[in-house]
Amino acid sequence: MKKLLIILLTACIATSSFAQGGKRRNALKAGNLQQVDASQVPDAVKNGLKTSATEVKWEKHEAKGKAGKTHVRYVAVYTQDGVRVRSRFKEDGTAMSSSKYMGGQKLPANIQTAATTKNPGAKLVGGEELTTKSGQVIYRVRLRNGGSKITTVFDANGNEITRDKMTEEHKEGEEEEGDGN
Repeated sequence: MKKLLIILLTACIATSSFAQGGKRRNALKAGNLQQVDASQVPDAVKNGLKTSATEVKWEKHEAKGKAGKTHVRYVAVYTQDGVRVRSRFKEDGTAMSSSKYMGGQKLPANIQTAATTKNPGAKLVGGEELTTKSGQVIYRVRLRNGGSKITTVFDANGNEITRDKMTEEHKEGEEEEGDGN
């Protein structure tokens, strides 16, 4: 009986863990995120992308707004200078934001110092340089302290931006955390 209970419990945990995929994967399954061919991306969006990257993958995100209106966003995913980049656009080609994902050692020195000073003993894992539609640059930094994962946000000068001070622009792309290339 104990063996059967342990087997069932193990199966439930394994199934639960497998079903817990990342937000992007869940969005893809839910149908509000689609990988699309470049031919399905409006010319205004493609013309808004400023990169020399030769291999660009496109995603189409659909979400309902407060008034029930469906909003469509396009995301270009590419590698530039060895860094993975995601550039987000409205359907009319208006740039919304871009994120550059990088390992901890590729972050600017002042951001590395600010992150490790704020979190003594934590290991710098990676980060994201987010450029908002207004041109502001912020850094979302990921650290690990033992089994704990820590995410801290800094402005370009290394000043922490607390959650209550973050604007909607700062939160843009949060669901698409990078892998720290």
